[in-house]
Amino acid sequence: MGLDLPPPFRAGDDATSWLFGLNRFGIRPGLVRIRGMLDDLGNPEQELQTLVIAGTNGKGSTTRVLALLLQAAGYKVCTFTSPHLLNVHERIMINDRPVAADDFAARAQAIKPLTEKHAASWFETLTALATQIARDEKVDYFCCEAGLGGRLDSTNALPSMATLLTTVGLDHQRILGETLPEIAAEKLGLLKNGVPLFCGVDEDLRSQVFTAAVTSGSPCYFLDELARWEADEVPGAAPGRWDLILRDRVFAGLPDPGTRALRRNVALALLTLSELETSSGRKLLPDEVPQALGNLFLPGRYQHLLRAPDWYLDTGHNTQALGGILREFLAASSGGRNILLFGSMYDKGVGGEFEEIFGQFDVVLGAPVSLPRSRTAPELTQLFTEWGLVPRPWVDEDDFTPGECTVAPDLASALKRLALRLHPEDRVLATGSCFTVAEVMYRLGFKELDQTRGVHEAGPILDLVGNVSPPE
Repeated sequence: MGLDLPPPFRAGDDATSWLFGLNRFGIRPGLVRIRGMLDDLGNPEQELQTLVIAGTNGKGSTTRVLALLLQAAGYKVCTFTSPHLLNVHERIMINDRPVAADDFAARAQAIKPLTEKHAASWFETLTALATQIARDEKVDYFCCEAGLGGRLDSTNALPSMATLLTTVGLDHQRILGETLPEIAAEKLGLLKNGVPLFCGVDEDLRSQVFTAAVTSGSPCYFLDELARWEADEVPGAAPGRWDLILRDRVFAGLPDPGTRALRRNVALALLTLSELETSSGRKLLPDEVPQALGNLFLPGRYQHLLRAPDWYLDTGHNTQALGGILREFLAASSGGRNILLFGSMYDKGVGGEFEEIFGQFDVVLGAPVSLPRSRTAPELTQLFTEWGLVPRPWVDEDDFTPGECTVAPDLASALKRLALRLHPEDRVLATGSCFTVAEVMYRLGFKELDQTRGVHEAGPILDLVGNVSPPE
């Protein structure tokens, strides 16, 4: 990312461009550099009550749920998440609103000497910035999403009041290990003596997690042992609502966030705050949890952005996340066509298990993202072929044929053809990468993340994208 890239990937000012430039050094695990930066900043982390959230998938949405619930309970909360979608300052939020762009740029400029002194990375610098902002804003709680892994991730330099582990899946194998136990071991490196762990991993890994928790002296709470929320266990629940049953309380009538994975993340956040309430004697949850969760904003997480036709955006970029979201989308009832808009990065491996799932879509449309890391049109064509699909040559103007698979030369061309050829009853899922979601948002006319809160009527937006009226 930088000044030479198209929006939304272009840096908006010199300070942010310098910050983006740190990406050229790549990922460098280790805690020496971040600890040096925090020391020089006066150890802001020591003044914060921090919750650290790790996991292959789901950690960003869980972080946002925790922050929303704490805010609704009356606390001032700073949230640090990654990646961003439209603007880098989205990563650091105070009470669910991004820090101001000019403040972020000024702080990035001010921290530059420390970054250079310690040869810190992009993520280490952002972690230090977020921690400094949280301290300066005098927040009550700091909800911090871990970056890569855990043991050597910069967030491991922060003392925490609780650690959350959402899922463990295959991603970043070159750095974290080739197997699930190896990846889990890296993430469990976040555990600290006396700091409780709240865990949502699959049953196959629970023995490893429990052993690590006992060894580190971390009390361990497993979501699947302490919570129930399946529909057949809550007879009479209202449509679009679900009930969560914990060992000492019930949360009834919760609004459905849209997918099973997101329900798990909400459940993990509620379990965490419930147990922390019990152990600390301090009220951490709002009186009306369903009402609070009705304001939940999860950008890029099965986000329903447009209606008639419906557009859903999801950042799923690895086998675990992508497989789950494709199945959720296909399982929803629809009278129209199910259309997949897919773009991904060449360095993100996705397993070969998608042949059957992709074949259930009425249209599969690949499109390169406007980034050097993106899979090109030929690479997407090859990937689709490996999945057993038969991509046909790209045609700009024709309507989609039943079962069509094709690859556009770029995302703008794909969006224009969709705008021209969609019917109101169709459904579109745009996924494969956070960068795919970001560019789709931008080309649909959204320049700030706050503009994507709520569901928008698709007609006027698609009229602009296609420069013609949608078909009758």
